[in-house]
Amino acid sequence: MIKIEDIKNKDYQKFFEFKNKRINKLYLPVVSYKLVIILFFIIFSFNVVAAPLSLPSSQLNPEIRKQKESLEQELQKVLKQIEEYKNTIKNIRSQKRSIQNEIKIVETNIKKIEAEIKAINLNIERLNRKIAETKKSIKLTEDKIVRSKEILVAALRYYYQTRQRNIMEVFLAGARLSDYFNNFFYLQKLQEQINQEIDNLKNLNYRLNKQKLSLEEELDEQNSLLSLSKVKHVELQDLKNQKQLLLAQAQKQESEYQQKLTDAEKTAAQIREQLYRLAGGGAPITFGQAYEYAKIAERYTGIRPAFLLAVLHYESRIGQNVGTCHYKDAMKPSEQPIFEQIVRELGLDPNRVPVSCKPWYGWGGAMGPAQFIPSTWMAYRDRVAKITGNNPPSPWNILDSFIAAAIKLTDSGAASRNYQDEWKAAMIYFAGSNWNKPSLRFYGDDVMTIAQRFETDIRILERSR
Repeated sequence: MIKIEDIKNKDYQKFFEFKNKRINKLYLPVVSYKLVIILFFIIFSFNVVAAPLSLPSSQLNPEIRKQKESLEQELQKVLKQIEEYKNTIKNIRSQKRSIQNEIKIVETNIKKIEAEIKAINLNIERLNRKIAETKKSIKLTEDKIVRSKEILVAALRYYYQTRQRNIMEVFLAGARLSDYFNNFFYLQKLQEQINQEIDNLKNLNYRLNKQKLSLEEELDEQNSLLSLSKVKHVELQDLKNQKQLLLAQAQKQESEYQQKLTDAEKTAAQIREQLYRLAGGGAPITFGQAYEYAKIAERYTGIRPAFLLAVLHYESRIGQNVGTCHYKDAMKPSEQPIFEQIVRELGLDPNRVPVSCKPWYGWGGAMGPAQFIPSTWMAYRDRVAKITGNNPPSPWNILDSFIAAAIKLTDSGAASRNYQDEWKAAMIYFAGSNWNKPSLRFYGDDVMTIAQRFETDIRILERSR
């Protein structure tokens, strides 16, 4: 970054070595019909604080004018490309958002199907446990049936043997008759109970087998559902991968177009830089250098660099068009002694220092990049010297003129940096007390438009560093 400490030489001396080649005699004011139309039929007479551009493009030599026109055409093509790239990036970003939303939906469905698979697996585990328990119960009932049948067979055999004995045998055996009948009755009851138990066990076994069959059918159904869910899960994963691939391609495409946009913006900035160099046929400083000076002015006054550069661009093409006329012809008589004092303090010959030409509607005589008339410069000189350390400061010194313009603009309210205050400050810079005239609004509107464009150029400059 340029610092004031690094800029102590009076660069206006070198500047005039360049300009004096073009000023060997007194110049008469030149006013074209185009200028009359641009000024929107302004008919008034007042002391301008800052004069507009004094070197119309018609005075450029044919070769430079042709080169300038070619560059302007090229710039328009690049600007059109920039807009196309921006629209393409906008569409790609819209597609990205759409794909990202689709991915979120797919991911939600994947989570849902994973939850379903988990639930199915838990249900399968539950069914397997129930089937195992049912099989165990079936085995127990079958064992009970077998044991009951064995008991029944033994009881029947004993019952059969008992029935084969006659009463005489019972007596001969020494048994009592009541015991014989009691045993017989007991065997009958036992047989009935065993038969009942067997029937109950068979019924239980039937129900258990039926339950087992039902559980196995449900298990088969859950296994089928699990298989389908796993297939669906795989499909969703594949879909997600496809969407992520599309997203990656869109991101790559966006990155490529973003790079194209950056390159196009750099190209536009380079073309504008060349246009700045061609304006007026000279090249005291480039836009990038001017921005460094504007940042110094910002540090001391709070002025927005793009706005300051826009005012200076409108006034003098950032120091490239500072006038081609002699002060005796262009300047108001009351300003001439002040001008002579300024240039003599700087060790210059007033007859060899150009000022802005006299327009048809008033006086000229504005000095340097900031285009201050002598009395206005004197009003700001001490404040400029205090900041830059140049004593006396010079209206043609780049840093001094930038600081002077910044102070004047901030005095008019531009330090707030809001649109309306900057617009009003630009109007006061141009028209003084007549700043609110509707016919002069074009100046403030144009300055703010240029400032907006310069903001873009500054962002490009900052990114490229």
